[in-house]
Amino acid sequence: MTKFRVIMAGPMPPAIGGMSTVLADLRNSSLKDQVDLAFFDTFKSTPEGRSIFTAIKSKLKLWLKWIQLLKENVKTIVHIHTCSGFTFFLDSVLICLARLFSVPVIIHIHGARFDRFVDGLNPFLLKYVKWVFARCSKIIVLSSSWEKIFVGKLGKFPYVVVENGVPIDKTFTSDKSNKNNKVEILFLGNLTERKGVWELIDAMQFVEGAVLNFVGGEEDIGIFQQVEELVEKNNLQNKIIIHGPKYGDDKNDFLGNSDVFVLPSYAEGLPISLLEAMAKGIPVIVTPVGGIPAVVSNQQEGILVKVGDKKELADAINRLVQNPNLRHTMGMAARKRCEEQFGIEKTVQKLMNVYTEVL
Repeated sequence: MTKFRVIMAGPMPPAIGGMSTVLADLRNSSLKDQVDLAFFDTFKSTPEGRSIFTAIKSKLKLWLKWIQLLKENVKTIVHIHTCSGFTFFLDSVLICLARLFSVPVIIHIHGARFDRFVDGLNPFLLKYVKWVFARCSKIIVLSSSWEKIFVGKLGKFPYVVVENGVPIDKTFTSDKSNKNNKVEILFLGNLTERKGVWELIDAMQFVEGAVLNFVGGEEDIGIFQQVEELVEKNNLQNKIIIHGPKYGDDKNDFLGNSDVFVLPSYAEGLPISLLEAMAKGIPVIVTPVGGIPAVVSNQQEGILVKVGDKKELADAINRLVQNPNLRHTMGMAARKRCEEQFGIEKTVQKLMNVYTEVL
């Protein structure tokens, strides 16, 4: 079969977040060998505090560049990675332009808040979202649970489940380079109330023999300062460290040195950071939200805790901190589960099936 072109649109690195990580991993996968893969960066390039005129001018340039790609006489599929909020409406312009040129569109829904986004729409905007969905050949969702949510809130459309995947390091070893006497706990992701940051800080008051590393940017503006103030107030400076966002080798160093991964979120899609930790053989402590139950079975790859339950969270952390054998057993189970079901090449296979069906 002759190669066809896939234009993949979304926020490319150095943008922070799960979507940009997914795009970077796909860029480095075998997908580029199977299709003519082109990337279209939708990440905001203008500075904060820009004028409305500057913002409009930037978007017009972006859309003109998009039109030039669509006008090229090549068999093409458009694959747009999007999420909730204003981002969706901006990306819907790309969808409409693609259909104007009769190019089939696949949209790939990320993020943990799309259901709340839909619930908050007025009747006109809700009808518009459904209209946009009807223009798409396929709508990719991250789990079967999310598919049920979409059907319930928006109706039946051509949904298809494609779980996130991560690169699988074939040189993996379970030996930790960390020489610290304390157990290293990793929170990897942008700091936000939605990810259970405050409950995690409270839980650390009851944990001994461990240090919690917050690795990620600010999703909630000013949350770094708020976390620092709470840490100081509760005298947790020796237990909690904020490192900010890390990329590439720096991020991999944190993963390689960590003993436990924790993400007590209130809402999720399918967190890339969770899969990255599992691929490194790290046992996980997470909440059963979004697509997480499809990845983690309680007491096997890690421990599932109730949303917002600080005591259960502290108990789970203490259990893994105090039991290195359990950490190893759960970590190896996590690694095996990720390798068998959530490697990036598994995602590539599923995407190729979707592309072939669309063509």
